[in-house]
Amino acid sequence: MPGDFDLVKERVDIVQLIGERVALKKAGRVYKGLCPFHAEKTPSFQVDPDRRRYHCFGCSRDGDVFTWLEEQDGLEPLEALRVLAERAGVELTTRRDPAERDLEKRLLAANDTAHFYFRQALRGTERGREVAAYLEGRGIRPETVERFGLGYAPDRADGLLSYLRKKGYSDDEAIGAGLVSKTERGLWDRFRDRLVVPIKDGRGRIVAFGGRAMRADQPGKYLNSPQTQLFNKSATLYGLDAARAAIRKERAAVIVEGYFDTIAMHQAGFGNVVASMGTALTEDQYHVLDAMRIERAVVAFDGDAAGQASAERRGSELARQVQRAVSRAGRGTVTARTGLAVYVTVLPNDTDPDELARREPDRLRALLAEAKPVLEFVIDRIAARSGLDGADGRRRFLAEALPLVADEPDPLTRELYLGTLSRLTGVEQEALRREASAPAARAAPEQRTAVTTRPPAVATETWAKQTASLERYLMALLTRFPEETARADLAPGDFDDPDLRALFEYTSGRHPSSELPAHLAAIAAALGASAPEHGDEFDAGQAIEIASLRLREQNLRRRLRAARERLARAEDGDVGELDGEVDSLGFELGELMKRRERHTVLHAADTEQRDE
Repeated sequence: MPGDFDLVKERVDIVQLIGERVALKKAGRVYKGLCPFHAEKTPSFQVDPDRRRYHCFGCSRDGDVFTWLEEQDGLEPLEALRVLAERAGVELTTRRDPAERDLEKRLLAANDTAHFYFRQALRGTERGREVAAYLEGRGIRPETVERFGLGYAPDRADGLLSYLRKKGYSDDEAIGAGLVSKTERGLWDRFRDRLVVPIKDGRGRIVAFGGRAMRADQPGKYLNSPQTQLFNKSATLYGLDAARAAIRKERAAVIVEGYFDTIAMHQAGFGNVVASMGTALTEDQYHVLDAMRIERAVVAFDGDAAGQASAERRGSELARQVQRAVSRAGRGTVTARTGLAVYVTVLPNDTDPDELARREPDRLRALLAEAKPVLEFVIDRIAARSGLDGADGRRRFLAEALPLVADEPDPLTRELYLGTLSRLTGVEQEALRREASAPAARAAPEQRTAVTTRPPAVATETWAKQTASLERYLMALLTRFPEETARADLAPGDFDDPDLRALFEYTSGRHPSSELPAHLAAIAAALGASAPEHGDEFDAGQAIEIASLRLREQNLRRRLRAARERLARAEDGDVGELDGEVDSLGFELGELMKRRERHTVLHAADTEQRDE
């Protein structure tokens, strides 16, 4: 790998790379220009092609081709290496399987081919021209359609599939790219009679598509590509490729929910906007923005009835996500960088970013500028409905707000908000600090109906009774035997209980249990105490593997039942997609059961051998 960096650095022309963004003029053996890192009128920024470095004599910024991309585009070092290696035509000597790299290239090429098909259908078919008229009616200009590559998926069962076959792609590649669904009845185009939006990664490569329904009877207003080798929805921000430069320049990002919110805002001049595609902001998406070293991200909640009603709940969830992300990044100390600051704004009643960007862009700009830090936003919402004039209201307020403040990983920020709670309630800050650090006060969300004085055992006992036994048993094993955590083939989403999900995220990550938030530490202690005692011959790793497989099987069976119920209610035109989902879940369940049976048999054989 070190040799890769040297080779790529040698092959990439640093003058040409930086010259794509900075106007450079030759001055002797170096090139000069206005520094992109600070405002200046006299050039103090130099690029030295011999040393392959840049340096600013005004602000002292210095680096090579890799630090240039890290600074300008917020890339991690390895990602910058991959981008520049691709630019220079250098094959990296990584441990990645060559077959996997080749498949990725084929899937990316298949997506590009599909995009051409969708673009042609928008321009060259009668129905496509109707969709283009719909876009015009929404105020989306032709140049914006071109810029974001919008297209149309014809209402044909195998139109794209046939086109991909003609272009030399196998059916497996079409399925692997998420363009085609496989069912027991055959293969079907995933997107049919939908306005199609290409989804790109931060490097501008098409990794997935989103489709908007064009008929009222289509199930689901929006349909996304499934999870693929290229596409992880929870780690992807729509529009990041178009917004990256503006985000870096403004040191801020605006996060909206939908594709067309993003598109309309870019068209209206808001260049630093991305979409989280249905959620406020995931932990992975937070890390993507945080890596860009920007100062703030503003999440804009829709102003419709649903958005207004759920603003506090979603704000609380967002605050928890940010706290987990900052803690997981190893921050939260006085001297450490505390991470990207996240702000929240709620748009006026019955509005969304799309509408405001087109009709009242100045008002939208003011709302974004007035956004509040997410924790302040949630505290204000809780205070507004708690009735702080009375003792009971203040008590209810503290029961909800104090756990959020207590989980804040940055000690200075935590003290500031404890001061806010003290001013709002009249309770001494030192008393709030002690209460915040008491495990009994923060046992579990369902216990947070009062500032509790019950002993931890009571809270954790109630919590345990309300938690699914299989999840609790598995987490008890993982708590008792943390060295076997790698044997649990699970994702956080496999846990229904939010506290167990958060606890699993910590125990399966890089952080030791001492870094757990206090309420999770209390739960971990209760789990450890409730775990059954086992003899010396007990194989904890084997038990964790089997319990993990059982939990996955349980979840798959639930998803399969739900898919079959939807299939039974589906119209003819939607049977193909649901058939594919049922077939896929059934196959996955069958393979999982075989694996579980094999583990169980091996475990029994090992036990018999030990007994003998």
